[in-house]
Amino acid sequence: MLKIEGIWQEHTQQKIFRELLYCMSLPGEIINLNQYLEKSSALVGVLATLLDRSVTWSDEDELVNKRDRSLFQASQVSSQTAQFVVKNALHPPLSAFIPNLGELSNPEKGATLILQGESLGIGNKLLELAGAGIKETRLVCLAGFHLQWFICRQQWVENFPLGVDLILVDRSQIMALPRTTQIQLSNFSSSKSIIQD
Repeated sequence: MLKIEGIWQEHTQQKIFRELLYCMSLPGEIINLNQYLEKSSALVGVLATLLDRSVTWSDEDELVNKRDRSLFQASQVSSQTAQFVVKNALHPPLSAFIPNLGELSNPEKGATLILQGESLGIGNKLLELAGAGIKETRLVCLAGFHLQWFICRQQWVENFPLGVDLILVDRSQIMALPRTTQIQLSNFSSSKSIIQD
């Protein structure tokens, strides 16, 4: 009998979706999805949860293998028009890249960028977060996320409510940065983990 992996089953996707909502409500909180993923990655788990025939997506960096890609059933379009855009965060965005920022009458049509990097919670890139869902500030360390993504993101959200929402993933963890979150950036030499309110 064919065994269907958990991430393709409705009850697992509902649990991952609840974790995503939690992350969106508390920007900078890092959630480990290992209990839902089996052999899959957090990236594939998130996409399996968010994608269906009604939405569009882009994976120009080819981070998802052909088998998983075929199971999503969502249409692939350019990264400038897709509702969900997957990018390899190790590399900076191309200077010409501007995702869909939505419209004033429909700001919710702005894209969700899913950035895959090396590690959430540990690394030499430091984000200082403030805004809705954060008491005062929250500090988060990252590894393998090029800071240019966050510099560009600042430009993309400057005409709020237009903008993009970010979901950051590593092998098994996720973190969300809605367009309402304010971000200050810095590099530092230590690789210790910093996550605090």
